[in-house]
Amino acid sequence: MKHQKVSDKHAMIAKFTEEAMQLGGRVSANQRHFIKAALAHGKTMEPAGRLAGANRECSHA
Repeated sequence: MKHQKVSDKHAMIAKFTEEAMQLGGRVSANQRHFIKAALAHGKTMEPAGRLAGANRECSHA
């Protein structure tokens, strides 16, 4: 009985994964550009100071 539940769960995972891949579509050229830029420049292009937003470690937020 337990074996059947496990195989059903794996079948559902495979089905949902396939459906997500179909609905998600492909990576656009613009998305690919941002990924390449992020990999090339790393954290040097990240905003600093006020542009970075609120500090999460700050206790008086």
